[in-house]
Amino acid sequence: MPDWMPSWGTTALISIVTSLLTLIVSGRYILPLLEVRNRRFQTKMQAREKFQANMLTVLSAATRLLATSIPAEATDTVRTALREERARWRAQIDEATRYLTDHFEQIAFAYAGSRIPELAVRYSGNARMVWISDRSEARKLNALRDITQHCHALFFDSPLYAPQRARSWQELERLLDELETPEAPNGALLPYVWVP
Repeated sequence: MPDWMPSWGTTALISIVTSLLTLIVSGRYILPLLEVRNRRFQTKMQAREKFQANMLTVLSAATRLLATSIPAEATDTVRTALREERARWRAQIDEATRYLTDHFEQIAFAYAGSRIPELAVRYSGNARMVWISDRSEARKLNALRDITQHCHALFFDSPLYAPQRARSWQELERLLDELETPEAPNGALLPYVWVP
């Protein structure tokens, strides 16, 4: 360094130049990468939130429909109100299963690995196929409730409940396999696989 510059000035100059270079490099190269990573992370979290919200809608509406029947001794006003409520809950299931099927690629993007996203997509497709199938309403609702309970436990229960999550995984796969091979009118099994 020049003779006219004190030793502390050299240290200050080096720190200023280092700071400027760090700001330039981080602002030009590192911050854009972090912003992209942050947006990608937010997109994954939002997809998971929507997946869970629609799953809970299916579960709660199916449970309400199974638990609420129209009593024979009810007045016409009560019957009409209960029919309207049941129609509203059916519409909620229809909308939630439609969303799950229409946005399965977001669900697949939100999870890592190969088996977990595949299971989420299978659940989404099967939930919709069950809802629009020719099954009786009670069979539809029971199937939706069962697969949704196990899927929710698998995807959203705490990691502390690993044994329960493993059982839910096995049971969900079993139920989905059953749903993907529906019975023909004569009782034979038809090959059926929902492929997104």
